Amino acid sequence: MDGSPTDRVAAAVRARIEAGDLRPGDRAPSVRALVAEHGVAMSTAARALTRLREEGVLHTTARVGSVVAGPAGHPGPVPPPDTDRLVRTAIGIADDEGLAALSMRRLAGAFGVPTMSLYRLVRSRDELLLAMLEAAFAELVLPPADGPWRARLEGAVHAQWRVHRRHPWLARVLSLSRPQALPSLLRFAEFELAALEEVVADPVERFDLHLALTGFVRGMALTLAAEQEAQADTGVDADTWADHDPGLRTALRRHGGPALRRIGDHPYDLQRVLDTGIARFLDGIS
Repeated sequence: MDGSPTDRVAAAVRARIEAGDLRPGDRAPSVRALVAEHGVAMSTAARALTRLREEGVLHTTARVGSVVAGPAGHPGPVPPPDTDRLVRTAIGIADDEGLAALSMRRLAGAFGVPTMSLYRLVRSRDELLLAMLEAAFAELVLPPADGPWRARLEGAVHAQWRVHRRHPWLARVLSLSRPQALPSLLRFAEFELAALEEVVADPVERFDLHLALTGFVRGMALTLAAEQEAQADTGVDADTWADHDPGLRTALRRHGGPALRRIGDHPYDLQRVLDTGIARFLDGIS
């Protein structure tokens, strides 16, 4: 098939629609699905979907994402956005295509309204990001507050991790040095601090531990997001890359000491790394 990678991916989606594999109202393949299927970069897959939306082949629906348009590219009327639908649609775009793909212009196109009309609902993109952060962390399900302190902290950490896995962009928006005073974040901090009160007397140390624990999970989430992007761009997971990257192998032979060599082939598993780190962290508190 001739044309650029973007042309080829867009043509493949059109072919599926023409063949009846994708019908009006069906959700279109996500950016990550197109990357896996066609072996292209995330930016290429995102451009292909943008082109199909501009052509009227796809349209964006709140809470769903890109869906196949109806006959002659007419999806039917899209209800005007309210703040909740705006935020949920923005989260869907960021989840599917990354934070860089999110813009007020893109959101306006999803609803078929002028870009400036969205500023009735949010004053700026930064305000939109704060609303997205609040909505994402509001999904966090904390464990019962009457259990042992360690079980409560472990449950809170894993609940936070699940939200980060669901929304890979979240770690880039969350700040620990200039914390956002949002209800869901304050609820989370209160939960962890209440558990720590049972074992740590000094309030400064308690808050330091809360920040360290939250920062560890956020750092792991940033690693997860970067690895997901790298895997989507290359089609190669971290283990495969480590096994076949000649530069890494050469550097280990030349500069790696005996402790590194004794590690052998490390089975990369970010979930296991997180669990190990949290267990050792909490061991140090008790």
